[in-house]
Amino acid sequence: MPYCTTCGSEYKQGAKFCGECGSSIDGTAPVTTRRPLANPNATQEVVLWKGKPASISDRLKGIVRLNTTTYTITSQRIMVKTGLIGKNVEEIELLRVRDLSVAQSIMDRMLGIGTLTVFSDDASAPQLLFRKIHDAQTVKDVLRKAVRDEKIANNISYREQI
Repeated sequence: MPYCTTCGSEYKQGAKFCGECGSSIDGTAPVTTRRPLANPNATQEVVLWKGKPASISDRLKGIVRLNTTTYTITSQRIMVKTGLIGKNVEEIELLRVRDLSVAQSIMDRMLGIGTLTVFSDDASAPQLLFRKIHDAQTVKDVLRKAVRDEKIANNISYREQI
């Protein structure tokens, strides 16, 4: 099968232009026999923030090593790991994040903690909660910037029709 030398997409024999990138397919140009990497400039996944619940009961659990919930934000996804014996890992790609919100009670504000809610288009986890995390507003800002950067890197934008 012939592949476009510009983007690596497969095209029909005898086509004059690539259906993916629109570049001209010259009959004399060499046809690559294998598809190049999807994105050779893709960056490595970097951990931007990692934390655990920080309420009073969670701090006590941490002393005896029973606080097994871990929240991680990377440059490509969000992960929530829970479980002492069995592990449950929930992940959401940053490209699927729609909205973020932070909730704090009066007691939470005094302790400097809050609950961050991530709203997404993910079918298995449309809402993901970071319960009782330290400095929730700063974590929200880190996540918001990571989501914007990932969407810009993948050329994704949304428009609303009014």
